[in-house]
Amino acid sequence: MSRERLTPDALVSAAVDLADEIGFDHLTLSALAKRFGVRDASLYTHIRGLADLQERVAMLALGEWADTLGAAIAGRSGHTALSAFADAYRTLATGHPGRYAAARHPVSPERLAESGSTARIIDVC
Repeated sequence: MSRERLTPDALVSAAVDLADEIGFDHLTLSALAKRFGVRDASLYTHIRGLADLQERVAMLALGEWADTLGAAIAGRSGHTALSAFADAYRTLATGHPGRYAAARHPVSPERLAESGSTARIIDVC
C-alpha cells in the first residue's frame, strides 16, 4: 500500500483484520507497518501509539458486535432472541478471535464518550 492510503481508518481496519489473524495480544505497530510496507514511524502521523491503536480497534470491534448482535435479535423476543443472540455471539467469537479479544480490552472513558458503539451495545443487551 502506498503512503497516501495511510489514514487512521485504514490503519484501524487493517489492524482489526490483523488481530484476527495473529491475535489481539500480538498486534504491534511493527506488524501493522509491515502490512502497509512502511516504517513504524510512518504510523505515528495517524495514531498516537500502540495504546491508541488498541483502543481504536476495541471501539471498532464493539461497534461491529453491536451491529451484528442487534441484527440477530431484531424482531425476536424471549427464547428465540436469546438463542439468536447466543448463536451470533458464538459465531463472532470463534470466527473473529482478535475482534473478540479487542472487544474486552479496556477503553478510556473519554474515548467511550466520543463513540456511539457503547450505547449501541447497551441498547442490544
